[in-house]
Amino acid sequence: MAGTSEKPEAEVLRNAVFEAAPHGYLILDPDLTIIDVNQQYLDLTRARREDLVNVAMFEAFPDNPGDPTADGVRNLRASLETARSTGRPHAMAVQKYDIPLRGPGGGFEERYWKPLNTPVLHEGKVVALIHHVRDVTEEMLFRRDQAIRLRSAQRLNDLAFWEYDPSTETIYLSRAFAIMLGLPEREGTLPAPDFFALVHAEDRGALHAAFEQKMSAPEHTSVAFTHRMAQEDGTTRWLSTHGELVRDHRDALPRFVVVSLDITASKEREEMLADTLIERDRLLAQKETLLGEVNHRIKNSLQLVASILNTDARRAGEGEARDRLEAAAARVRAVTSVHEMLYRSNEVTTIAFGDYLRELCGNLASGDAGTAGVEVHCDPAEVKLPADKAIPLALIVNELATNAIKHGLAGVPDGIIKVATGLEAGDLVLDVADNGIGKAEGAERGLGTRIIEGLVGQLGASMSTSSAEPGHRVVIRVPLQIE
Repeated sequence: MAGTSEKPEAEVLRNAVFEAAPHGYLILDPDLTIIDVNQQYLDLTRARREDLVNVAMFEAFPDNPGDPTADGVRNLRASLETARSTGRPHAMAVQKYDIPLRGPGGGFEERYWKPLNTPVLHEGKVVALIHHVRDVTEEMLFRRDQAIRLRSAQRLNDLAFWEYDPSTETIYLSRAFAIMLGLPEREGTLPAPDFFALVHAEDRGALHAAFEQKMSAPEHTSVAFTHRMAQEDGTTRWLSTHGELVRDHRDALPRFVVVSLDITASKEREEMLADTLIERDRLLAQKETLLGEVNHRIKNSLQLVASILNTDARRAGEGEARDRLEAAAARVRAVTSVHEMLYRSNEVTTIAFGDYLRELCGNLASGDAGTAGVEVHCDPAEVKLPADKAIPLALIVNELATNAIKHGLAGVPDGIIKVATGLEAGDLVLDVADNGIGKAEGAERGLGTRIIEGLVGQLGASMSTSSAEPGHRVVIRVPLQIE
């Protein structure tokens, strides 16, 4: 009798242990029909005993038809069949296996399980299967959120984490984010309207829109924006924010896991730099105005000098003194014309030398060359030169043309002077030639020749001359950085 009274007590104990087990258990027959289920499994799946007992496993728990990546049924079936065929337990990796919601509305809830399937043997045959599951959903969602934070952290340093749940209009603040917002140092929730009230009025609409535009987007869609936060002390802070949309299960409303970086210092540096650039541009404009005025005044002063020299030349009468005064006046006019062009142009430090050379040749043709019946042909390259290059070259052209008119082409009918410039290997090449009688052997070096040689040396240039029948040619190569 003692033996018969013990057996029911053991069965009662086993049943009590089965029901009280902290993990979920299903017992299946070899055909994978549910025989029994413990309370923890019912709690985990939000099901009733009558929903599961005597129901085929995969009728009770089908795959989520709304998830194209769902493979829970296939994986679980393979594990159960392995345990059944081998007679040995089979542990599965963590599985995403969404649970059907039983009741109005239906749908599925995203869940993650760590299953272990164990065969029950009797006389060497599998008579049942124990399906043991541990719900790791919270752990997996935490890991997912941590992964989002880590991915965002790769882009930012010194971060503050927060979460925004539009469905409950709640912001979850980390301690660092509370400090960043100028709030009491704490971790917890804040009504979303209170948070958005701290956003600068000009940025609030864009911030709302950034979240609203992503509400229907797929999970892990990125969200990013830069905005200002108004502080109680009247100051403004700039935040750069990055995050991702997440859903706790497929049919749930989204929430946003977000990290923010305080970029106020960078913004202040940008504003200081912008102010500095504005001031620089103002000073440059002022400098250009002043340089333009300087060129204008130099031009006027040189014109006055040239007028005085011309007046003295006319008073000197015919002879060497008059010739020298007129030559000096021509040199002054050559320099004057450079400053005249600098003043007229929008640029105050460089001159379009091609335009200048055409103008200089035109002045020569209408002046001394025209009087002597000499044509002046001009073929310049289009190049900009700084004033310290243009003025010496202008004087050289003036001296070479004047020498040709007064000496090489004197008494020569149909006299021609050709002035050309070109660019060769970083050099400006000035070529001045005439069809006159050439330079006489042993001729004395006059003032014009000495001026040319001095200017060539000033430019760091090289000069070559050649005389042919008829004519004389001078080639000058000026090294420069062409703009």
